[in-house]
Amino acid sequence: MSEIFKPLSLTIKELFGNTDSLYQIPIYQRPYKWGSEQVDKLWEDLWDAFQNDEPNYFLGSVITAKPQESSNYLDVVDGQQRLTTLLILFCCYRDVFPEINKDADDPFAVDSNILSNSIFFNGKFNRLKLVTHASHQSDFESVVIKGDTTKCKEPTKSQLAKDEEPKFKFANTSALFCQLLRDLDEATAGEFLNYVFNKVRIIRIDCSSVNFAIKLFQVLNDRGLDLTNSDLIKSFLLEKVYRKYAEDEATLKLRADQFIADWRATENIVKDSYLSMNDLFVIYEYYLLASNPRKSLYDELQTAFATKDPNEVIADFKKFAEHHKNSIVDLHDKTIYSFWYLKWTVYWKSILLAALHTKYPDYERLVKALRRYYYLNWIAGFTMTRIKQISFNLIKWVKDKEPMSFIEKQINDKLASDGVIPRAISQLDSDIYYASWCKPLLVMIEYNQTDNSMPQWIDIKDRDLHVEHILPRKFTDIRGWEHFFSNDEVPKWINSGGNLTLLSGKKNIEASNNSFPVKIDVYKGKGKHSDSDKKVTAFRISQKLVDDFEAGKYSKNWTMDSMIDRWNWFLNEVEQVLAIDLSTIKHNPPVPENEM
Repeated sequence: MSEIFKPLSLTIKELFGNTDSLYQIPIYQRPYKWGSEQVDKLWEDLWDAFQNDEPNYFLGSVITAKPQESSNYLDVVDGQQRLTTLLILFCCYRDVFPEINKDADDPFAVDSNILSNSIFFNGKFNRLKLVTHASHQSDFESVVIKGDTTKCKEPTKSQLAKDEEPKFKFANTSALFCQLLRDLDEATAGEFLNYVFNKVRIIRIDCSSVNFAIKLFQVLNDRGLDLTNSDLIKSFLLEKVYRKYAEDEATLKLRADQFIADWRATENIVKDSYLSMNDLFVIYEYYLLASNPRKSLYDELQTAFATKDPNEVIADFKKFAEHHKNSIVDLHDKTIYSFWYLKWTVYWKSILLAALHTKYPDYERLVKALRRYYYLNWIAGFTMTRIKQISFNLIKWVKDKEPMSFIEKQINDKLASDGVIPRAISQLDSDIYYASWCKPLLVMIEYNQTDNSMPQWIDIKDRDLHVEHILPRKFTDIRGWEHFFSNDEVPKWINSGGNLTLLSGKKNIEASNNSFPVKIDVYKGKGKHSDSDKKVTAFRISQKLVDDFEAGKYSKNWTMDSMIDRWNWFLNEVEQVLAIDLSTIKHNPPVPENEM
């Protein structure tokens, strides 16, 4: 009976020089991704060991497996980055020092013949093949194996960012190694090469099958190797593919190729969605469980996927990712926009994606109910603990296709039992300027002024978006305000919704400490300073101030009456966006002077 796995302690010379040292990076692996930082770190580790004359320097482990198809090559399940980088180093030595150690007296010296044998077996078989993509091997050969690495130039940052085009990283690693070698004299470079080949060791763990190699890969990760949960999920599902079709080679290749294609397509979708595969798997986990996870992400999903076909799993996850990108990330919808300002992202996304993924019949009504619930809790000052359990319940209710009448009752009951609405009303009736939800709430009111044909996304983290005090906080020091307000009246109003609006940074800076007529000129784009934005403010909630001024409302002044009018308008808008009755904190509306 053959051994399931066999660990071998090999020098670098043996790792790349033995007759069985033929490696291929299989299709399910990601392309070569090491950048300058990782390459520099490898060089520094090897150089430090060389200078310290460490007798045996351990460079880690490599896991290999016999591939499913008949081949003399071993699949590299773990360690591809180091193997590829070392082979590039050999090629750089070949090109920078073509006669390295030619006249060395050391019988173990590494010369050009040994280098060549480490790159090619019998002069024609590549020691390392990249099966990750059809173009990767040809790029590797043209840039590194059969090219001249001394002519490689450092790529641009945008080129290095192209993860699916490793040719730029091949060139980057080559350029780095060639420069490092040029900084050495040939004798020192020869001694360093001898050390790397003869004193540096790697443990190569040869496994009898790919599925066992992946299992070992997972076990070693539990011991602290640098793998992500998504890597483990991928390897777990691939293992299931290999195990399921082990007796049918043709079907196995078809299913494995389809899995890899779907996985890569999903990675590309997620990459354009402002989150990672791990993040989306957490949301998917919440969707699947509809309850608080009790174990790690990987353990929970391993259990959830145990009886499922792996190709169906990745196909379903891909659809989940598409819903996220198309209906949450890329959708031009002012209600969806407002969710992005919320905390508790994983919860609201899990519920909305559960609804999209299961085709919940009353989706638009659900969206508005959720926004109302989360914003009221945020404004009331409640934390995640208060909204956590009902969020999981909502996922379950959505998956069970409970009617919206039922869901709305559950939400309203929860709001009532937690006393959310009275607390939210109290918070709205206070200084809101410093509240984390102030700017998002004003933006929601801004969205409410327009239809939903093609709303413009407003980024609240943009430094150019400011909350403007119509009545300046230091109004007593500013000429033009002294006749309209007293110190006794102002404290309740200065940071209230009746005295706040949105402006661009330039307009806010110019308007902030001026009289009301000057502010209006700035809002209209007629400020005096050369750096002022010369167009009327784009924010409709600020345009309303201009419209009221030009209509002669309140004699073109900002008074207590006009602020009370603005306060009631602000509350009416909040009532619309959050479906809440704020009549208890409204004030008797003043009658504008031009209407008396």
